[in-house]
Amino acid sequence: PQYSNSASGELLIPSCDTRDFIELANHLLKRIWKDGFRYAKAGVMLSDFYDPGMFQPGLFDDVSTRSNSQQLMSVLDTINQSGAGKVFFAGQGTKKDWSMKREHLSPTYTTRWDQLPRVK
Repeated sequence: PQYSNSASGELLIPSCDTRDFIELANHLLKRIWKDGFRYAKAGVMLSDFYDPGMFQPGLFDDVSTRSNSQQLMSVLDTINQSGAGKVFFAGQGTKKDWSMKREHLSPTYTTRWDQLPRVK
Protein backbone atom coordinates (compact mmCIF):
# COMPACT_ATOMS: atom_id res chain seq x y z
CA PRO A 1 0.00 0.00 0.00
CA GLN A 2 1.05 3.55 -0.70
CA TYR A 3 0.72 6.55 1.55
CA SER A 4 1.72 10.13 0.86
CA ASN A 5 1.65 13.01 3.29
CA SER A 6 3.51 16.15 4.22
CA ALA A 7 4.17 18.21 7.30
CA SER A 8 5.83 21.55 7.83
CA GLY A 9 7.36 23.24 10.80
CA GLU A 10 9.82 25.91 11.70
CA LEU A 11 12.68 26.35 14.10
CA LEU A 12 11.96 28.79 16.92
CA ILE A 13 15.27 30.55 16.32
CA PRO A 14 17.55 30.45 13.26
CA SER A 15 20.10 27.64 13.39
CA CYS A 16 23.00 26.26 11.40
CA ASP A 17 23.16 23.10 13.53
CA THR A 18 22.20 19.97 11.61
CA ARG A 19 21.00 18.38 14.85
CA ASP A 20 18.24 21.00 15.13
CA PHE A 21 16.97 20.11 11.65
CA ILE A 22 17.08 16.37 12.40
CA GLU A 23 15.15 16.94 15.63
CA LEU A 24 12.47 18.95 13.80
CA ALA A 25 12.23 16.34 11.01
CA ASN A 26 11.73 13.55 13.56
CA HIS A 27 9.03 15.57 15.31
CA LEU A 28 7.21 16.16 12.01
CA LEU A 29 7.51 12.51 11.00
CA LYS A 30 5.90 11.44 14.28
CA ARG A 31 2.95 13.71 13.45
CA ILE A 32 2.22 12.04 10.10
CA TRP A 33 3.39 8.47 10.87
CA LYS A 34 1.06 5.58 10.03
CA ASP A 35 1.89 1.99 10.89
CA GLY A 36 2.12 -0.50 8.04
CA PHE A 37 3.93 1.76 5.58
CA ARG A 38 7.60 1.91 4.68
CA TYR A 39 8.85 5.48 4.56
CA ALA A 40 11.32 5.97 1.73
CA LYS A 41 12.29 9.62 1.49
CA ALA A 42 11.66 13.13 2.67
CA GLY A 43 12.23 16.59 1.30
CA VAL A 44 13.33 19.69 3.15
CA MET A 45 12.75 23.27 2.07
CA LEU A 46 14.56 26.10 3.82
CA SER A 47 13.53 29.75 3.90
CA ASP A 48 14.02 32.96 5.91
CA PHE A 49 17.80 32.98 6.02
CA TYR A 50 19.61 35.19 8.53
CA ASP A 51 23.23 36.22 8.85
CA PRO A 52 24.70 34.94 12.13
CA GLY A 53 24.05 37.46 14.88
CA MET A 54 21.48 39.43 12.86
CA PHE A 55 18.35 37.78 14.30
CA GLN A 56 16.42 39.75 16.93
CA PRO A 57 14.57 37.32 19.22
CA GLY A 58 11.45 38.27 21.11
CA LEU A 59 11.71 39.30 24.74
CA PHE A 60 10.40 35.96 26.05
CA ASP A 61 11.91 33.67 23.38
CA ASP A 62 14.12 30.82 24.60
CA VAL A 63 17.28 31.43 22.61
CA SER A 64 19.54 28.92 24.32
CA THR A 65 21.69 27.04 21.82
CA ARG A 66 23.59 23.81 22.14
CA SER A 67 27.02 24.24 23.66
CA ASN A 68 29.86 24.22 21.12
CA SER A 69 27.34 24.01 18.27
CA GLN A 70 29.19 26.46 16.03
CA GLN A 71 32.53 24.74 16.58
CA LEU A 72 31.11 21.27 15.92
CA MET A 73 29.40 22.30 12.68
CA SER A 74 32.59 24.07 11.52
CA VAL A 75 34.66 20.94 12.16
CA LEU A 76 32.14 18.74 10.32
CA ASP A 77 32.09 21.15 7.36
CA THR A 78 35.89 21.27 7.23
CA ILE A 79 36.22 17.48 7.29
CA ASN A 80 33.51 16.93 4.68
CA GLN A 81 34.81 19.68 2.39
CA SER A 82 37.59 17.37 1.23
CA GLY A 83 35.12 14.63 0.30
CA ALA A 84 31.41 14.21 0.79
CA GLY A 85 30.21 11.90 3.52
CA LYS A 86 33.34 11.30 5.57
CA VAL A 87 31.52 12.27 8.77
CA PHE A 88 27.73 12.08 9.01
CA PHE A 89 24.86 11.63 11.43
CA ALA A 90 23.70 8.09 12.22
CA GLY A 91 20.21 8.72 10.85
CA GLN A 92 21.70 9.02 7.37
CA GLY A 93 22.66 5.35 7.40
CA THR A 94 25.79 3.83 5.92
CA LYS A 95 24.43 2.25 2.74
CA LYS A 96 24.51 4.66 -0.19
CA ASP A 97 22.31 3.43 -3.04
CA TRP A 98 21.96 6.86 -4.59
CA SER A 99 24.43 9.66 -4.99
CA MET A 100 24.34 13.00 -6.72
CA LYS A 101 26.09 13.25 -10.08
CA ARG A 102 29.00 15.43 -9.12
CA GLU A 103 30.29 16.06 -12.65
CA HIS A 104 27.66 18.77 -13.17
CA LEU A 105 28.25 20.74 -9.96
CA SER A 106 28.16 24.51 -10.19
CA PRO A 107 31.51 26.22 -9.65
CA THR A 108 32.09 27.48 -6.12
CA TYR A 109 33.76 30.78 -6.98
CA THR A 110 32.51 32.51 -3.84
CA THR A 111 33.72 29.90 -1.34
CA ARG A 112 36.84 28.29 -2.81
CA TRP A 113 39.91 30.14 -4.05
CA ASP A 114 40.94 27.25 -6.30
CA GLN A 115 37.63 27.56 -8.20
CA LEU A 116 38.18 31.17 -9.26
CA PRO A 117 38.52 31.54 -13.04
CA ARG A 118 42.00 32.51 -14.22
CA VAL A 119 42.34 35.60 -16.41
CA LYS A 120 45.29 35.83 -18.81
